[in-house]
Amino acid sequence: MTTEDRTLVMYGDGVRDAARRMLPKLPEACFAPAGAGRLREAVERGLAQVVLVAGMDEQVDFLDGAAEGTADGARTLESITLDMDGGAALAAEVAAASTPRVAYELWEAAGRLGPCGRELCRRTAGELERLAAEAAGSATSPVAAQVVLVDAAGERMVGMYGRMAR
Repeated sequence: MTTEDRTLVMYGDGVRDAARRMLPKLPEACFAPAGAGRLREAVERGLAQVVLVAGMDEQVDFLDGAAEGTADGARTLESITLDMDGGAALAAEVAAASTPRVAYELWEAAGRLGPCGRELCRRTAGELERLAAEAAGSATSPVAAQVVLVDAAGERMVGMYGRMAR
């Protein structure tokens, strides 16, 4: 069985075509809309790799849903900004942003979209692997997670993080 046969590509709203363009060698059967049960299904089917292609809103929603007790993604985005040397002033602007898309625009205007986008992807990939380990009932994830952040138009990759399946 090849890695391609053991890969699931989950895509966010409006980015199916972008996901297909990014991974053109994978068969259509590997692609599915992102959803709560998809990761568990991937673990149950013994897949080796999960790729999530999504915008900032969806990644923030995913991380926010995983972090109990947070009302929105402002804390996550503020933390990312500080961790990626965006400075306290930018972090405060990002924390006050009305939507993740506004935070994206702030990162972009400040020249921090690259590092902050990669860190968002890293955290999302880590959470995917944590949930996969939980679904498998093990301490380590049975799947390798890769996450791709697409721009606001859902057309191009602006950040990526992940590991390859063995």
